[in-house]
Amino acid sequence: MRKLLVVALVLAVVVLVVFRQRLFLRDPIAKVERNGQEQKEFRVYINYFNDVLVEDLEGNRRFLVQAKDAETVVPGSPLHLQCVRGMACLTESDYAPTVPLSGKGYAPQTEMTSAFVSFLDADGSSLRVSLR
Repeated sequence: MRKLLVVALVLAVVVLVVFRQRLFLRDPIAKVERNGQEQKEFRVYINYFNDVLVEDLEGNRRFLVQAKDAETVVPGSPLHLQCVRGMACLTESDYAPTVPLSGKGYAPQTEMTSAFVSFLDADGSSLRVSLR
């Protein structure tokens, strides 16, 4: 029994290391604000690199903000996402393919730090996710 637990623990650590950029875990203390007002209908998930996935409670709307490099941070809706509702989500690749939030002329005005992420959604509303 003890060997089985050790093997399971080692396997879990290996999976977390290999999929650290693809695996988003729920952050229960993160807060979402829309136009300065706190929103309770969103869940926030983060990965090892502090990329942020925001999902409404029904799972209909999702926003993914990934930093591909220091200059490229563009929010979008992930094309493929597997989730265990309320706990974790897994993207299909390290930099998940996304659909832009809006059409031509959309300027997301994205700002991303280790403490927060802010951007404009498709409606032009300001979204701010505080991670601390």
